[in-house]
Amino acid sequence: MQKMKFGLNVPAKKGPKPVLNRHNAFSHQENEENEVEENQTQQQMKTKSKSHRTMINQQLSSYTTASKKIAEEHTKAIEEDPTIFDYDAVYDDLKNAERKQKEAMKTADTKQARYIQGLLEMAEIRKRDRLLAEEKKVAREREAEGDAYADKEEFTTEAYKKQKEELERIEAEERQREEKAQKKKSMTSFYRQVLDRKEASRLAFMKAMEEKSSAPDTSAPIPARQEADLDLKLAEQARLEGKTVRLNDSNEIVDKRELLGAGLNTKPKYGSFASLASTDERIRERQKEYDEYKRKKVEEYEKRKHEGRHDERERLSREVERQMLENREKEREEQERKQKEFERKIAEKRTTDESAMSAKERYLARKRQRLEQESKESS
Repeated sequence: MQKMKFGLNVPAKKGPKPVLNRHNAFSHQENEENEVEENQTQQQMKTKSKSHRTMINQQLSSYTTASKKIAEEHTKAIEEDPTIFDYDAVYDDLKNAERKQKEAMKTADTKQARYIQGLLEMAEIRKRDRLLAEEKKVAREREAEGDAYADKEEFTTEAYKKQKEELERIEAEERQREEKAQKKKSMTSFYRQVLDRKEASRLAFMKAMEEKSSAPDTSAPIPARQEADLDLKLAEQARLEGKTVRLNDSNEIVDKRELLGAGLNTKPKYGSFASLASTDERIRERQKEYDEYKRKKVEEYEKRKHEGRHDERERLSREVERQMLENREKEREEQERKQKEFERKIAEKRTTDESAMSAKERYLARKRQRLEQESKESS
């Protein structure tokens, strides 16, 4: 029952009637076409899903095959050397050996200035070079004079004698230092120092490995007989390749790093450079020729370097001597200028005095003349 409102009650408007769809004569044909399209779409989706499934199966099959190959190679490498993938233990041993070596070489730190000592040394070297250049210049001047002052008496102070002896001693020490530096700083010595450092690192690693081997091993060990046979085979193969391998009394390799090269410890392929160098005489001759060529190049480089140092020292000596001569020339010119200025002032003063005397003499002469004339007139 509708609620009544006060006032005029107007009935509500009715909405439009719904339009009824007319029956289409071709609706059956359209339904069949829609069903055919849906069937084709479903068939295409099934084909795509099947091809996608086949592709995934092929990828899984290839991945499984590759995994099997990797597993076989992994097993083969472990059979050859059980510690081939034990990277962490080897890395820890290397770092421990380096740390022990650094601690052994570490010296007590001294708190000193970082640059003052170097500056003082350079100032002392410059002072010494200046004295040496001055001494050489004086010696050349005496040689140029010849026998001009041979009959004169020479007088040298004790301080000059000590200075000359000190300069000779310093020059001899400098020559010895250059000769030692020439021997030490050659490329051969550099390579020797690198090899010595490598040898020290290798010895430290061997010591760490021996200490580790002396400790009880909790991992499952390889039978001693099998390990000894394996070490014998590896040592024989290394000798064929030209390597030096040391065995202990139990026919075990002391340092297996001598067998290793770059990368994993795998067998060298047939026809590699290492295997050819160990069997082919021509390759060894080529290697000897290359080593001889490299040695000659190093000698030529050191010779040029030594000549360059000598020329540089002579050039510096000439430069210091030139600067000293320029300074002396400037001092001499300054002294001459001061002397000329002094002489000019003296000459000006003398000229002023002479002019004053001549004026006074002329005045007295005129006065005498006037007095004489007056006396003549009075008489």
